[in-house]
Amino acid sequence: MCGIFGFAGFQDTTLLRRMGRCLHHRGPDGKGYLEADRFSMGNARLSIIDLAGGDQPIYNEDRTLAVVQNGEIYNYVELREQLLARGHVLHTHCDTEVLVHGYEEWGKDLVQRLNGMFAFAVHDLRTGETFFARDRCGQKPFYYWQGGGKFVFASEVKAILECDAVERAPNLEAIDPYLGLRYVPEPQTLFAGVRTLPAAHTLTLSRQGDVRIERYWSVPLRTDRNYLSDGDYLEALDTKFRDAVRLTMRSDVPVSSYLSAGVDSSLITAAALEFNSDLHTFCIGFNSSIDETKDAAETARLLGTNHREIQVTPEDFERLPRVVWQMDRPVGDALIIAFDRLAAHCSEDFKVVLGGEGADEMFAGYQFHKIIPLIERYRRLMPGPLHHGLAMPAFRATPASVLDRFFHFPADLGRQGKTRIADFLSGYGRKGLRHDYFALKTLWSQGDRLGIYAGDFKRRATDDWIHAEPEADRTGGHPFLDRLLKLQYDEWLQDWALIRQDKNTMAHSLEIRLPFLDHELIEMVFAMPPHLKANFKRDKIIERQLALRRLPKEVCNRPKNPFFLPMDYFYRNPKIRELIDLTLNEDQVKKRGYFDPAAVRRLVDTMQAGEFIGLKQVMSLVILELWHMIFIDRSMTFDSGG
Repeated sequence: MCGIFGFAGFQDTTLLRRMGRCLHHRGPDGKGYLEADRFSMGNARLSIIDLAGGDQPIYNEDRTLAVVQNGEIYNYVELREQLLARGHVLHTHCDTEVLVHGYEEWGKDLVQRLNGMFAFAVHDLRTGETFFARDRCGQKPFYYWQGGGKFVFASEVKAILECDAVERAPNLEAIDPYLGLRYVPEPQTLFAGVRTLPAAHTLTLSRQGDVRIERYWSVPLRTDRNYLSDGDYLEALDTKFRDAVRLTMRSDVPVSSYLSAGVDSSLITAAALEFNSDLHTFCIGFNSSIDETKDAAETARLLGTNHREIQVTPEDFERLPRVVWQMDRPVGDALIIAFDRLAAHCSEDFKVVLGGEGADEMFAGYQFHKIIPLIERYRRLMPGPLHHGLAMPAFRATPASVLDRFFHFPADLGRQGKTRIADFLSGYGRKGLRHDYFALKTLWSQGDRLGIYAGDFKRRATDDWIHAEPEADRTGGHPFLDRLLKLQYDEWLQDWALIRQDKNTMAHSLEIRLPFLDHELIEMVFAMPPHLKANFKRDKIIERQLALRRLPKEVCNRPKNPFFLPMDYFYRNPKIRELIDLTLNEDQVKKRGYFDPAAVRRLVDTMQAGEFIGLKQVMSLVILELWHMIFIDRSMTFDSGG
């Protein structure tokens, strides 16, 4: 729920209200402000818990501490009881109030006690110090800018840009990682000078403007092999998962659920029905061969939910510029349109929806969770000369249609995809697991980026932004699969998967809650042996066993269906042509100065020839240019509704 915003080190009589108006979509139900000595903060509220009494800021008993929060503290009931027992006087039944009293009671250790998704600020009016914290997985965003003795923060960058001291300029060092990953990894953003507080970190701002950032949690890796029995783990998982769903169902407004044909959302929906028998579910479709609405509707029928289908059409591409504006930080995938459309329809009747994000990262649900461990085993068994002398030439000679069956790409592997896999196999193991992980996932290899950059910009095409794994993770004897899974919590989740959900749900005043990101559940699963998560043939092994307790076998065993926009959307859609002509025409490319116009033209021709990777690359460039036009040039403007 909500959006938070504020600034320190200066006074401005209108800035706080302007920032609040920028975040109206995140909190249309009310605004609240605190203005103290050279410090101001505010909140735009989406009312979900204690509808009448939860307005922010909320103060402690003597009004020396004040808090604003974006998110939900799921275990606020238990924390409230603890605080009351310790003599605190609480005046509301809102989850946010436990933060200000909890900080008063436990100080910065408060974050260790929180179960939820949050970004909050506690300001001490006596000392002038402010304490900020962001949840463990980065479900809720937090941005800040600092310069010239000023500090500005908000849930979205567009509010920070309301400050005249913040220059509207691109961060040129972030262009290369954006192409390589199709997002900018935290703490950087594409905005010069604007940073994000990393997930599972706190930030302390002194009255003098000094900043101290500290990590308070990380995904645990175990080194011992003293595992329990598989049956014991399944029982413990059942209990913990049910409790995670129960906590996310806490709300004073009705809760709905996203429901695809996959096991993740199906399992969440089935568990949610244990607490609400009148559950409404929503599914997105594309009227194509990859559409899973039919299977989702059958699951809804079996579970007895009130189910609705939403169809994305090629015409919905006209919303892409607005969705880029909603995102703040661009994610280079046109699929963000689907997240926007699904949230828009759900928000017509609901303020809260459950989602299944986090299960793939925990239970090894992606194809590369099978591919990389398989290649790692192959690397250990295959001598180098044999690999390069026989295996690689045979691979390069294999038809792409055959390789596609093995690598399970979401469209024909194609010439580019085949070359990419061959290059990945040739270089695997030379720079460490983290580098291999990104090398397999990237759509823009270093060679691709060198080939499209203009002039001096080519020197930026490095992989320096792929930081090495922490030494402890590489040398601690941790299971290989767990090391691979842990990498996704470092940036992939918050910078790719979660930002798409938060920004597009909150754009429609809808809060999404994700039970699989309960940190106690994550810690439990990472304590399990790898064979319960995945092997070379199956994924999500123990999750599917858990699902069998609540769902029919055919639902539990459905393979993961890749979620992407159908390729034919791009070939019979004049809106796409219009967007390409607008953003990637020769004059616009020259004006921006990053890319060689001839190389961009060749890439667009490749896309039109039917190359899947070329299509995805073109769309990442279109989105990047739309971002510049919206936030830097301001040639496109949108309204948050405030």
